[in-house]
Amino acid sequence: MANRYRSSAFLGAMVLASAGPALADRTITLDDALALARTHNRDLRAARERVAVASAGVEQARAALFPTIAAQGKYTHNYKEVDFDAAALAAPTFGIADAIRTTTTNQAEAAAVGMVEDQARAAIAAQPTVVIQKQEELDGVLSASVPVLAPPLYYALSAARQTRDASGANYQVTEAGVLVAVAQAYFAAAGSDELVVARQDAVKVATETFDVAKARVAAELANQVESMRAETALVRAQQDLAEAENARAAAYRALATLIGTREAITVQRAPTLQGEPGGLDALVGEARVHRPEIAAERATIAAAAANAQASAWRWSPTLSAFANLRGQNYTGFSGDKYAWAIGLQLDWLVFDGGVRDAQRHIAEAQRREAEARLELLSDTVSDEVANAHGSLETKRKSVAAAQRSVELARETLRLVRAQYDAGTAKQLDVLQAQDVLVGAEVALAQAHFDVALADLQLRRAAGAFPGRLR
Repeated sequence: MANRYRSSAFLGAMVLASAGPALADRTITLDDALALARTHNRDLRAARERVAVASAGVEQARAALFPTIAAQGKYTHNYKEVDFDAAALAAPTFGIADAIRTTTTNQAEAAAVGMVEDQARAAIAAQPTVVIQKQEELDGVLSASVPVLAPPLYYALSAARQTRDASGANYQVTEAGVLVAVAQAYFAAAGSDELVVARQDAVKVATETFDVAKARVAAELANQVESMRAETALVRAQQDLAEAENARAAAYRALATLIGTREAITVQRAPTLQGEPGGLDALVGEARVHRPEIAAERATIAAAAANAQASAWRWSPTLSAFANLRGQNYTGFSGDKYAWAIGLQLDWLVFDGGVRDAQRHIAEAQRREAEARLELLSDTVSDEVANAHGSLETKRKSVAAAQRSVELARETLRLVRAQYDAGTAKQLDVLQAQDVLVGAEVALAQAHFDVALADLQLRRAAGAFPGRLR
C-alpha cells in the first residue's frame, strides 16, 4: 500500500514538472503573431496572388494603348527562278519604232519616236532583267500600329484599374478574417495556458489533501477509506491536467499553422481586462468608415459601373495608324529591294449579335447587387457592433465575478481544512470545497478567454482590428 502511495505522489510530481511550457523557446505577443501571419499565412499569400492577377489585368489593358511592332524574316527556296527579260520582249517594239522613224516624212514625228526609243533603251540598259521569282528568296517585314483614337480602350483601362482596386479591397477583407482567426487562436493558446495552471493548482491541492489523509491513516486518526478518497481525487486531477495539456498542445498547433511557423512558441499572457471600448454610437460610426467589407463593396460597385461604361463605349469606332517596311534580296518591277507604306485604319464593329449589350447588362446587374449588399451590410454592421458591445460589458462583469468566486473558494477550502483538522468537518467536505476551488479557477480561466475574445469581436465589428490596434 505504501508503494502505491509513493507511486501516486511520484506521478503527480512528474505531471507537475512536465506541465509548464518548458519546450517553448520563443515568447510572442499578439502583434508578433499578426506580423508572422501577414508574412507566412498561406491564405494571405493566395489572396495576394489574386491581387497580382488583377494588377496584371491593368497592365494588359494599358498595353492595348501602346504601339505594336512586329518583325518577320523569311527564307524561301523556290523550284526555279523566273526572270523578265525586258530587252528581248522590247526588241520587236524597237523594230517597229525604227521602221516608223526611217520611213516617215514628218521630221517632228521621227524625232519624237527616236526620243522615246532612246529613253526606253536607256531604261532597259539600266535594268535589262527583272526578277519575278528568285530561287533563293529572302524577305523581311517590319510593321507597326498605334491607336490614335480608341475610346473603348481608355474606358477598358479605367475598368481594369477599378477591378484592381476592388481586388485590393477584398484582400483587406481576407486579411481581416485571417488575422481575426489568428487572434482567436492566440487567445485560445493563452487561455489553455491559464487552464493548465488551474489544473496544476488542482493537482497541488489534491496532493496536499492526499498527504494529509496518508498521515492521518498512519497516525490511526482515520481509516483507509479517507486515503482512498483522497487518492481518487488526486488521480482525477492528474487526468484533468493531462487533458488540459493535450488541449493546450492542440491550441498551439492551430496557432502555429495560422502564423506559418515551425518553431516552438509560447504566447504572452494578455491583460486581465481590456480598456474601455467607448460609446456605442461612436463605434458604429467608426465601423461604417473603417470596416474592410464596406470598402470592398464600394470598390465592387465602382468596378461594376466602370465595366458597364467600358462595355457601352465598345460601340464606338477606333482609329489607328500603321506603317510597314519590307525588304528582299531581289528588285522586282519597282527596281528597289525595299518597299514601305503608311496609313490610317478605321475599325467599327457595327453589329455583334448583342454581345456588348449583354456584357453591359451583366455589369449593371453586378453593380445593383453590390449596392443591395452594401445597404444590408450597413445595417448588419450596426447590429454586430451593438451585440459585441453588449457582450463585452457582460464578459467584463463575469471576470470580476469569477475572480471573487476564486477568492471565496480558496478561503472556504482553508476554513474547511482547519475544521477538518479540528475534527469538526468531514473529509467529504474538504473534497467538495476542493472541487469548488478547481471549478472556480477553471471558470476564471474561461472568463479571461471570453473577455479577450469579446473585446476582439467588438474591435473587429468596429473596424479597429486589424490595422488600428491600440
